[in-house]
Amino acid sequence: MTSQKYRRITILFVVILFSLSVFSAYGASMFTDMVETHWAYEYVEKLVDIGLMDGYEDATFRPNQIVNTADALVYITRLFNFTEEEIEKKRNEYAHVLNRFDLSEERENAIAIALSEDLITEAYVNNNLFSKGELREATKAEISKYFAIALGMEEREEGVYALLYNDTDLIPERTRPYIKFLIDKGILDAKGDETGNFNPNQPVTRAVLAKMLYLSYTQLHENSITPPKANEKEPERVNAGEIIDDKKGLTGIITGKIDKFLIIDHGHRVDSYQLAKDAKIIIGGNERSIYDIEEGMTVRVTVDEGNIIKSLTVDKDLDIFTGTISKINFGSFTSSIFVTSAEGVTKAFNILDNTHIRLNGRTAYLFSIKEGDWVKVEVFDNIALTVIGESRDGKVEGIIKDINLDENIISVEREDGSVHEYLAGKGLIINRNFNGVSLEDLRRGDRVVLSIANEELESIEAESVPGTDEGYIKEVFISRTPKLTILNHKEEIKDYHVSSKVLIKKDGEIRTIYDLRLEDYVKLNLESDEIMIIEVENKK
Repeated sequence: MTSQKYRRITILFVVILFSLSVFSAYGASMFTDMVETHWAYEYVEKLVDIGLMDGYEDATFRPNQIVNTADALVYITRLFNFTEEEIEKKRNEYAHVLNRFDLSEERENAIAIALSEDLITEAYVNNNLFSKGELREATKAEISKYFAIALGMEEREEGVYALLYNDTDLIPERTRPYIKFLIDKGILDAKGDETGNFNPNQPVTRAVLAKMLYLSYTQLHENSITPPKANEKEPERVNAGEIIDDKKGLTGIITGKIDKFLIIDHGHRVDSYQLAKDAKIIIGGNERSIYDIEEGMTVRVTVDEGNIIKSLTVDKDLDIFTGTISKINFGSFTSSIFVTSAEGVTKAFNILDNTHIRLNGRTAYLFSIKEGDWVKVEVFDNIALTVIGESRDGKVEGIIKDINLDENIISVEREDGSVHEYLAGKGLIINRNFNGVSLEDLRRGDRVVLSIANEELESIEAESVPGTDEGYIKEVFISRTPKLTILNHKEEIKDYHVSSKVLIKKDGEIRTIYDLRLEDYVKLNLESDEIMIIEVENKK
């Protein structure tokens, strides 16, 4: 850990270091051990920008490193934003506790703040801060309490807190109110990890802490990420399911189901509801029973007092809206995007935890989308269920599927299997296997990283992919760029370019393309879809 002043120097050094370094094929990154595709990259980037987290002197962030309790408190207590004078006062107040341990100034400051704000107690510091002479690793259950109190949770209310995790029995009852509080705030996922567990005793990594810290920061500083410009009106909040009068209508996504109880995320919060005995359930236009309700369904419900559902409708028909992002609104309870169509119509859509976001053919987060990006939004009421976007600026990775030299268009298959066409404009810089080339030198199957600026291709970094194939020759096309067509062993017709440096072996001798014959059986060594070696075998 470093002082605030030294941290600024370190971050400046990292920025200078990266500005002078050569960009890798996968783009530049803030830290040497975090690529832009890392799931926590956007959270870390934002936190470093606002000074809530920092890296190490060797320009690493170490996202998988376990965090000890003292360091977790260093980051969490920064949410309070106390002045140096206030911190010094707290240090003096708790000097009798701090003087017992050999801690850095930054850790002492954090513990003093944590004690003054009731995140921890003196007994905890004396008995639990260290384990076997080392600072104890922070657990997920432990930091959930710290975050909840930092966000303003005061006293734990009496009652039973129903959590949907498979390992709820492992969560101490005294900790459950804090976890429920964070679920309601959108800091924790009500469904848990991919196995449905919360893992209360799991040590916390710096990446996990970064996500919780940033989401907590946005709770405390609503809309501070995208303040309105001068003379620009603040966009109206769009609320999915505004609760009005005694009978309440809302729209949301079912995130959990236990017997006749449903957990519904409707943008404001995640809450539990009970189906009335005579509740009317309509799915796809047909009357159904409770047994037909599934997690992930998007529903319209009418709710009575006590969160009793009187009617539930699942409409499987979704609206599609396309356009460019004109505004992104990060809110405390729900975030929203404003999309302007080609006709100039602007609509706003709520983004929930369940909203599926893909950008440039890969899974993304709301932080990844920027104003000016093109999006296609699948909508139910005003809830965005799926957002599929293409960046105005950024990098795209994929495999070349086709090249249209007549129109200067290349088609690229991305991570999710989607194929997108990109126009190669003038001034485009293309490198293939570290050599400067033209568009016609690229090959289908090349692995590429595209750099896009203002919706135009700025550069292409291509790398050939080694491969093999074999089969019977069906056609030999001899020209300035010769091609070979074979029927391969999978009964597929395949067309390949023939390299100008191709090595052809037939009857134990080096031959030319003119010596190849239809129905010759050949084994091919490939670089993407370009043949580098042809070996003709005698097959009867």
